[in-house]
Amino acid sequence: MSYARVDDENAYVRQFYDDLCTQIIELSDTAAQVPVGFRDYSSIRIGEHWSEQLERALGSCRSMVALYSPAYFRSAWCSREAGVMMRRAHQYFARNQKGSSALIPVLWQSVEVPQEVAHIQYLTDGFGSWYADVGLQRLLQRDPTGEDYRGAIRLIAQRVLDVARHEELPVPERPVLLVHEPLSFQPRTAPTRPGSTVRFFVATGTSETAPEHRRGTPYYGAAGLDWNPYHPQEEYPLYQQAQRLVTAQGYGTAFQEVRAGLTRQLNRAWHDDQVTILLVDAWSAWGTPHRQELEQFDRTEHPATGVLVPCHPQEERDRYELWSRVTEVFERKASRGMHDRQFQIRVCFGDFKRALGQMVSAAQNNLIRKRQAVVVPPQDDDADAVPATRPILRGPVGGPARRPQPQDRQNGGHDPQPLRPRPRISYNPYAQPDSRESRREGGTAR
Repeated sequence: MSYARVDDENAYVRQFYDDLCTQIIELSDTAAQVPVGFRDYSSIRIGEHWSEQLERALGSCRSMVALYSPAYFRSAWCSREAGVMMRRAHQYFARNQKGSSALIPVLWQSVEVPQEVAHIQYLTDGFGSWYADVGLQRLLQRDPTGEDYRGAIRLIAQRVLDVARHEELPVPERPVLLVHEPLSFQPRTAPTRPGSTVRFFVATGTSETAPEHRRGTPYYGAAGLDWNPYHPQEEYPLYQQAQRLVTAQGYGTAFQEVRAGLTRQLNRAWHDDQVTILLVDAWSAWGTPHRQELEQFDRTEHPATGVLVPCHPQEERDRYELWSRVTEVFERKASRGMHDRQFQIRVCFGDFKRALGQMVSAAQNNLIRKRQAVVVPPQDDDADAVPATRPILRGPVGGPARRPQPQDRQNGGHDPQPLRPRPRISYNPYAQPDSRESRREGGTAR
């Protein structure tokens, strides 16, 4: 199995691999004790050389399941792994005059496939429309025991068995050295600018764990990520609505449900220069299991994190008790007032796009200010030039920079070093640059 390591943060790749191996054994006459697959973490024992074991597996395996995702196509190692299988498939064609299906692509997450490998057909036969829209990982997250996911596993397992039974790829004459293998596709550049990736955390219930009077409503599903507070105005879950809005502006995205260890996960995202947004269900915020994690988050400082609490205009707009409980959970952040762009509650459907855009902009602004020290280089190559100093952040009482005066020439005989403007920081175009509040509360920098 070829995959990007970052895609296995929540162990979904491991679960898929285990389910696939189990299904292959059930569909074949292979004894259960015999390993049928290779995955680098699970198939390499302590003390074994990691690269040698991986290279040996690439040179001898009957087929390779490649989990396509944005991270996969940013990885040079994944590009080389796919390249090894494509080279063996070309050798098979030269020997047998027929093509090979040994490279089995699986759309793990929705992604645009590079042109170099676009000719390899996705595994689509028998899959529903969800496959092209969101990918197999989403189905696993939603219902790992459901018939849709189990049917997908059977289709992939059967394809692996068909390749193993009817194709025999040649083993490379020389041992595979992955570091020297050519790239099968040109890896895409990962976002490196601070705040160029937005990670969403969803805190909500399900159709079984939501408050009793909310169960059976169309707002919840089998998993937390199915939560759609804007039904019927919007048909997709909230995290997909948010993901669609920010990816359209060039951001990378990631998403997960709020679980134990939220503060630790937010700290990790901060270390990775990621903006984090909490999408919180008002009805679930003050109940178990989310209240403890959210209250702990409220007591800590996370300058690159925003909290957005949606509401349905027909049900929750005027519920005083509901929103007072939400402000109890986020007591510290609610005390900052209604102008805090990184804490917005009672967000109706019509305001969601604007509120999310402003929140991402403000969080990215804080991340850049905290994580990136900007030093302005000299304007010329004169070795005797005065070294550039860091720009000064002037507060409301700092006043504008003083213009050079004629008397400044009298003692020094030259003009003083002019003050250079602070570099502009580009932001999400959702922000409203003409608003006084945006300038005061973290909107577009001036």
